[in-house]
Amino acid sequence: MGLLDSLKRAFAGTASKPASGASVPAAPKPEPEEIRVPEVTASALLAERRGGGPLFLDCRENYERRQGYIPGSTHIVMREIPYRLGELDRGADIVVVCAHGNRSYGVAGYLIENGFSARSLKGGTAGWQAQGGEISRG
Repeated sequence: MGLLDSLKRAFAGTASKPASGASVPAAPKPEPEEIRVPEVTASALLAERRGGGPLFLDCRENYERRQGYIPGSTHIVMREIPYRLGELDRGADIVVVCAHGNRSYGVAGYLIENGFSARSLKGGTAGWQAQGGEISRG
């Protein structure tokens, strides 16, 4: 079970039982279509960024961000994203960033499911820095 499945389960509503207390068999649900999350490398993003580039969404914990972040990135901790979708521009090209690219993949999938254009930074901030991307600290 992946992060995307965990997010779905954590934020899905629960069905209510009939007033009589009798259980009603659930109708079979069709298999959901698998979300394909585009991944982008740091070197490709560095080239894109010269022309204005995408919105970087850093989904790491606060202590991780203090260790280094991509300048100009927006910071929303992963667990808060479902509650703060209204703060994101639905028309923006969003690149989700984490430390190594695992959490960002799941968050990008969640954003795509909710109507955003999102990609995951392959290799995260570690890959970004290794490719010469600027990192700010503090």
